[in-house]
Amino acid sequence: MIWLVLVAVLPEVGGDQKEDHSKIQLYCRDLPQEQFHCKVDLVILKSTEAYSTCEDKNSDPCCRSNRTVLASCVPLRDVVCIPEGEAVAEKWDGITEAFKREEPCRYVTGCDYRTALVLSVFLGMFGIDRFYLGYYAIGLLKFCTFGFFLLGQLVDIILIATQTVGPADGSDYYIGYYGPILNRVHMENHTYFQYGSYYYKQHGEL
Repeated sequence: MIWLVLVAVLPEVGGDQKEDHSKIQLYCRDLPQEQFHCKVDLVILKSTEAYSTCEDKNSDPCCRSNRTVLASCVPLRDVVCIPEGEAVAEKWDGITEAFKREEPCRYVTGCDYRTALVLSVFLGMFGIDRFYLGYYAIGLLKFCTFGFFLLGQLVDIILIATQTVGPADGSDYYIGYYGPILNRVHMENHTYFQYGSYYYKQHGEL
């Protein structure tokens, strides 16, 4: 008798729990950072150990001149949002791609970091390092003044070693995938702050 009652009630309970996503207006591209993850499958060239650029053949996705690449983004499991090109929200499984977004990458064209540094150390007084990077006017000036009397050579060694000065076309150096790449840390509107216990003690929140 009890079994018959359960069989009669369970279908009604299941029908009441059916989710309706038609009223959700949140697009997947507007999800908070912690509710999705993006994957970039850039090709690493064997000759340079660097990411492929859009000038390379048969490389898609590729790193564009504005230092971004289109990455495939997947919402986490059970997140509900509207995918790209659709009008109705869906509940995601944590595997299917929902949208694409721009992710940072290193855009390289031809200048090798080690070559530039060696030229600056041994031939910087003649401006060869600046010629190599594409700064022809400064290179000619260094050549005529013996590297600004060696002072300019010393400054350029520091600027190139710290990767402050790069190729004149705005690209990045060719550096091995596990090479000495310096990434500048900066703060923006989407920077997340993690305060320690000292901060909360000072503000009476701990």
